[in-house]
Amino acid sequence: MKILTEKSIKECDKKAFQIIKSQVLRKPDSLIGLAVGKTTDGLHKLISMDVKKNPYAWKKIKLFQIDENLGLSPQSPHSFNSEIRKELKNLFRIINPKNIFLIDGTKDPKITIQEASKFIKKNDGIDLIVLGIGPEYDPHIAYNTTGKSSLNSGMRVVKLHPKIAEKILTIKQETRSGEQEAGNRKHEARSRKIMLHASCLSSLQGITLGIKDILKTKKALLIAFGKDKTKSVSLAFNSNNKKKVNMKKASASALLLHKDLTVILDKNAAKSL
Repeated sequence: MKILTEKSIKECDKKAFQIIKSQVLRKPDSLIGLAVGKTTDGLHKLISMDVKKNPYAWKKIKLFQIDENLGLSPQSPHSFNSEIRKELKNLFRIINPKNIFLIDGTKDPKITIQEASKFIKKNDGIDLIVLGIGPEYDPHIAYNTTGKSSLNSGMRVVKLHPKIAEKILTIKQETRSGEQEAGNRKHEARSRKIMLHASCLSSLQGITLGIKDILKTKKALLIAFGKDKTKSVSLAFNSNNKKKVNMKKASASALLLHKDLTVILDKNAAKSL
């Protein structure tokens, strides 16, 4: 495991981009596993900028979405599918659709898992997977919930941590409430809240690449920054001893077993190491 500590979030993004670009130049048809969220926003901007300047360097690259919220269509602004396509639109414009695997949260999970397995096998495995880490109450990678995931877990449907599920439902509720007319706001918001908790239970689940799948990738890159990730990083990586893997405290600690792991942290996230 290699841990790199950078001065700022921007420097973390630059270092992560350099690692990914190096992989692309070394193997132009690399299969890259993608995560989305606040952690990768800046990184995706750098990739998009470089794609615009050097499209031919990225044209043969292959992409794999590593997780998604069940029940959300690719058109939903809350789906990771939508977020990836939006943030990396320059990349999606030049890549052959056959070289892209995105998850449709409304599709039968069994079919998705079968198709994902075939896609990875056809491309001789994932060359580089990009990961974030969850908050201290669930220091997970992809959607491998801490305490609910094992080292042998494959791609599957998972129940999300209650706090993460609540956050998803809250975002959806606020967005829908914001679309209401002022006169009906309170009544409509109350009605929609009831509907969300009664009929959108599928959003409490996700589909994710498993720990076993992640450990099989040829290279792994984890990025974390900010004070809110200090404890998560400590729980996952505060030892180089492989015996310290503790899936009950941090599913991300499984990465201690990865053959080629690079962790990029800013000073705040690295404080406890």
